[in-house]
Amino acid sequence: MKTNLSDSFNITHLEASVNYTIFHFKDGHREIHAYTLKKFENEFSKSKAFSRIHRRYLVNRKFIASHNESEVFLSCGKKLPLARRRRV
Repeated sequence: MKTNLSDSFNITHLEASVNYTIFHFKDGHREIHAYTLKKFENEFSKSKAFSRIHRRYLVNRKFIASHNESEVFLSCGKKLPLARRRRV
């Protein structure tokens, strides 16, 4: 299935899995794409809506509920690690 930038409003986060990227949507479903996370990071960088928080995760800023020094909590209930180099 092809995801375009207009669907990005429903994407909570993207997860790297070797040479694949898993799209996680707010309704709970997932899509697997045969491209690296770096490709999607470059594609979504124009919108400034996504942030790379870890080598494995790209997160939609709209869905970040809170964070602490080691984790990011999403409004959908997921908890993702925050890379040491990305900490503020």
